[in-house]
Amino acid sequence: MSTFGSEEIRKAYEARRVAVAALQGFDSEIGERALTAEEVVTIGKMNEDIDARDAQVTRLMRDQELSERSATLDDLIGVQDDAGLRSVESGLTPIEAEARGLFLNRDHADARSSMTFGTDAAERATLARRDLSKLSAGAGANLVPTTLFGELYASLRENADSMFSLARNIVTPTGDAMNFPTVSTFSAAALIAEAGAVGESDPAFGLVTLDAYKYGLAIQVSTELEEDAAVPGMIPFIIEQAIAGIRRGVGAHLVTGTGSAQPNGIDNGTTISSIAVSTTPTADQLISIQHDIASPYRANAVWLFNDATVAALRVLKDTTNQYIWAPGLGAGVSDTLLGSPVFTDAAVETAGVSKKVGIYGDINAGYLIRTVGNIRAERSTEFAFLNDLNTWRFLSRHDGDIIDNNAFTVIKNAAS
Repeated sequence: MSTFGSEEIRKAYEARRVAVAALQGFDSEIGERALTAEEVVTIGKMNEDIDARDAQVTRLMRDQELSERSATLDDLIGVQDDAGLRSVESGLTPIEAEARGLFLNRDHADARSSMTFGTDAAERATLARRDLSKLSAGAGANLVPTTLFGELYASLRENADSMFSLARNIVTPTGDAMNFPTVSTFSAAALIAEAGAVGESDPAFGLVTLDAYKYGLAIQVSTELEEDAAVPGMIPFIIEQAIAGIRRGVGAHLVTGTGSAQPNGIDNGTTISSIAVSTTPTADQLISIQHDIASPYRANAVWLFNDATVAALRVLKDTTNQYIWAPGLGAGVSDTLLGSPVFTDAAVETAGVSKKVGIYGDINAGYLIRTVGNIRAERSTEFAFLNDLNTWRFLSRHDGDIIDNNAFTVIKNAAS
């Protein structure tokens, strides 16, 4: 990450920390008395300010990532050029030829209308790799795939805010229905008397079936934008937009999906932590919720809420009048609640009667996401021909299901 980008992000995080501290300070001044209408408005504005700071941090980090991705492609093109891989006939390196083939007229000999984004880990491991540049930091260790599109799936998973990054991920080459074993009860040893028989304690196994549901989106780009933008910059921009769209579309079902013709969302878990009607959890309730799952799962447990719930949790205190919310103090460091990292997802419900307002637990142990084969990218110059727009289409196949209901608990408002 560049010094400039790091400094901007550091300042944004510091501004966010100050905003959280201001909210907590205002709440301390109010104490236990009832809020006035003016104070309710003020707290709402302070939470909006914190949310705006969050959005600024997210935007800066994504802008920095896009810039770095473009710079990486530029470096890689330079490496191929230095290695003598620039074609005498076309004047292009293999990376440039791969990308620009998507922009050529369909009757051109080198034209191509589609590209496959590899997602199979074994396949990606065999890709030829080269140093970014001789002068790059840690030369010899900073390696990238020599195919332009080799890392779409990695970006899909690593840059996700919640389920794609928190759950367990697998990639299968085909979309056939796949049975995955689950465990509902575990084996346990017992004392045995001398010469006594060893008792049987078999775990109780079950199965979940993961299918492959197709998700897709299209992005239209003007011909002028494609022609005026350098290829290494344009491709990452389009990919970034596609990744965000896939995350939102699939991610919503990974949280709330019904399991019928779509993924089975994590909020269908059978371990339930019930809280008071139509409220966000109190500090005492959150402590109780942490103990609704077995202690081995708490070591890697996280909280998952939507932003509206998080706004209310920022000012909660324990019985010693200490805030239980701690803001992250650096880039990539999550806020914590009672010591466990906090993540947000817009698909999680807000407070209300019988609403499932959050998840707590080891999501990696409890939920499995399946991605099938490759993520396809296709470009057409004919779909919106009259508008002189070029249409990019992205297609992918996913499913998700609960594999261990013991690993997490669903926080649910009690019914009236």
